[in-house]
Amino acid sequence: MKALVVGLGSIGVRHLNNLYSLGVRELGAVRTRNLPPPREIIPKDVTFFQDLDFALSQKFNLVIVANPTSFHLETLVKALKAGSNVYVEKPLAHERQYLTELTPYLISTEPKVLVGCQLRMHPGLQKIEEWINESKLGKIYSVQVDLGEYLPDWHPWEDYRQSYAARADQGGGVILTLIHELDYLHWLFGKPKNVYAIGGHRTSLEVTVEDTALITLETERGICIQLRMDYWRKPPTRHMNIVAEKGIVDWDYHTRLTTLKQNGKILDQIELPPTWDRNELFLSMMREFLEGLSKGSTPRVTLQDGIDVLQTALTAKESIQIHRKDFL
Repeated sequence: MKALVVGLGSIGVRHLNNLYSLGVRELGAVRTRNLPPPREIIPKDVTFFQDLDFALSQKFNLVIVANPTSFHLETLVKALKAGSNVYVEKPLAHERQYLTELTPYLISTEPKVLVGCQLRMHPGLQKIEEWINESKLGKIYSVQVDLGEYLPDWHPWEDYRQSYAARADQGGGVILTLIHELDYLHWLFGKPKNVYAIGGHRTSLEVTVEDTALITLETERGICIQLRMDYWRKPPTRHMNIVAEKGIVDWDYHTRLTTLKQNGKILDQIELPPTWDRNELFLSMMREFLEGLSKGSTPRVTLQDGIDVLQTALTAKESIQIHRKDFL
């Protein structure tokens, strides 16, 4: 296995280190800026490139797309044309333009594409999927998700205003940057048939994107969902509540507890140990993908999945623009 990581921000470094820990020894990395490699990189024999096209000509089996969002689609298409399997960080793109370039790869079984929505590996969310599939919830009436983080705390060592998450020209904004929530909502409850959103740049953060979004969805299964997202919360919040015919579900990422209750009584629950670390999500997803490549199996989050959730996210962003009001 030869693997190439494109982009050496924090997520690119994480992928390099994780690939090494999973036994991949032929590693390359692309960093277009003329800067020394980050000191956090563990493997010492990484081959570094400044030119993406030249790097792809070296025939890597796997390419990890971990550069800013605005470059994801271009890099993905180049890697696929080079014949490489691809792990692409979410989201696939920051606009609908040029998505048609992916059409040939939707009907082909090779190369493989995995979209990096690693929350699908979370044991709590997988337990909820199990409860749904085993009809332990019955009919689902409504879902409420609350997500908030303080953007300047993400990378304290750098100016948050220059990060891709804060910049419209690099595909930032809370909806696309934190698209994991929309992905697991698609996965658990189905694609939406209606999307409505309000929000925008509502805080004092110096960003050129929306830092607040309240999104209402109705899925093809008739499930009503409300999702609140922002870049402002301290301490961070990541929580889902499901109201269903046979019980109430609470999933809390930060307390590591997922509970199914009926009439206030706990029917089932899963609690992650204090030693659990979020990197286990990345590791388990990459491990599964590597094993799947040798078996020819379908990736957990397919290219079509990535396109579907991107369409929902972009519709929400457009809805904010359409319904925006000027305040007196």
